[in-house]
Amino acid sequence: MILLESILDGIADIRTHMGRTMLQLVGVILGVASIVATFALAAAGKEQSKRYYKESGGIAKIFIWNKQSGKVTDSARAAASKGLTFGDAMAIKAQAREIDLVSPVINEQAVLRYGDREKSREISGVVPAFSPLNDFKVERGRFITDSDIQSASRVVVFGTARAAELFGSDDPIGKTVTINGTGYTVVGVMEHKFFAFGSGRNALRWMNRQVFVPVTAIMTRRGESLKTGRLGFMHVRMKDTKRAKEATSEIEEILKREHGVVDFEVVSRVERMKQNEEQGKMYDVTFMVCGIISLFVGGVVVMNIQMASFKERIREVGIRKAIGANGLHVFGQFMAEALLVSAFGGVIGILFGRAFTSGISMLTNEPAIITPEVILKALVFAAGTGIVFGVYPALKASRLNPIEALRVD
Repeated sequence: MILLESILDGIADIRTHMGRTMLQLVGVILGVASIVATFALAAAGKEQSKRYYKESGGIAKIFIWNKQSGKVTDSARAAASKGLTFGDAMAIKAQAREIDLVSPVINEQAVLRYGDREKSREISGVVPAFSPLNDFKVERGRFITDSDIQSASRVVVFGTARAAELFGSDDPIGKTVTINGTGYTVVGVMEHKFFAFGSGRNALRWMNRQVFVPVTAIMTRRGESLKTGRLGFMHVRMKDTKRAKEATSEIEEILKREHGVVDFEVVSRVERMKQNEEQGKMYDVTFMVCGIISLFVGGVVVMNIQMASFKERIREVGIRKAIGANGLHVFGQFMAEALLVSAFGGVIGILFGRAFTSGISMLTNEPAIITPEVILKALVFAAGTGIVFGVYPALKASRLNPIEALRVD
């Protein structure tokens, strides 16, 4: 009953002094709007990253690249290392317990010709695992098969952009193209991939520009054996993303045994996401601090106006206490007023925050997402402002001596 009466008294006082209430609202509104915009943009960035990773193979993917060992003097075995090989891929597939797919890749520049059209483009030697590992499916025809790898078949699969370059509107399936003067049969065309972070530019256009042949076809043309065939890089997929560190450590141990030196780099998407989140935290904290400062300023205004309100109403408070109101009732009335102002400011601040977010999104061409969690956080910050800065005036009013209050003119 006391709580309800306090709320009703607080509402009545707010309506009676609207000018004073509006001054209290300004700081709260701006602070909450800043916090909403900050959390909305941060949430959108994380969501976009997750969607991009999902479209290009998920967060279970691990990248393995060649790199210089960095040592001034290497052992004879290390000096003889030629970097990543197809034998390394086979070793990882056979020995790594945390890995379920291995996709070795060879990239090289080649001249593609069909009819009177000739293009110099990069081609990729791959294995069947490339398709599921990168979540890149065939739309027409088929992908590279195990049989193609075993026989080093002269077959080729095109991304949609490369297929359009050479064949235009014609169906490429079954056609023969020459790659560096050697004939290859087109057996498949991949699905069209598209993902935009907000600017409209396709972040997955590199997938549509792919030209795939069996990895062994390139190795055979180079005169390399199955074990020693040199790779550009590898993709592998871990079984459990919660064991990302164990998976990368296992790969590093296997490759170090094979090479005798660390002339490779292993990076998981799980690790990369954590790094991105750590880098993003600096910006999140910076903007959030700005919002909290605005809320702090608004809180100071709330406290000062509450103190001014108390001084104007000393006789009123004294009379209420003289006729039976206790300290808790008076405390509740002042706290209810502070909380109501803060909550109302929080709701308006959320609306302003949506407007800020839309404006920033339009200017930067980056998406923003206002989730229920963002709204809840904003309301909690607003309510917290009312509680923190409303306590002192409420305590002062609740402890007022009614006899001294009635002496005030």
